Amino acid sequence: MDQNDIKIFGRDFELYKQALNMLFQRHLIITSNIANIDTPGYKSKDIEFESYLESIVEGEKPKMELLRTNPAHIPNPYPPPPKPRVFYEMTSFGPDGNSVDLDNEMMKLSENFIRYRIAGRFISGKFTDIKTTLERLRP
Repeated sequence: MDQNDIKIFGRDFELYKQALNMLFQRHLIITSNIANIDTPGYKSKDIEFESYLESIVEGEKPKMELLRTNPAHIPNPYPPPPKPRVFYEMTSFGPDGNSVDLDNEMMKLSENFIRYRIAGRFISGKFTDIKTTLERLRP
């Protein structure tokens, strides 16, 4: 997490910022699934949204630590945030082995859009609060 953002906007802002990034990646994966609906053997993909956000909230330790080969090296003060896990749906719906279900993908796309909008509104609200506060401080 970016410590400067946390100092200025609070921990919630960082959480929603990470969520926006992950939700955008999920949007790209879902639209890729839809684009490959007629590709034989294509396996539908998705991101584990809930476990990813849970790992951010709980402050999960990074899986990979930076190696300091010299004591003069400066340690990394900002460990990388955990990355969302992409998984393949292994069920097949057609004789060609394709696992894309259009209804399911459209439902996931709608759900993802709603989550993205909520996170975006939260961040927008933070900036509105800051703007309002600054306007009140003006003489």
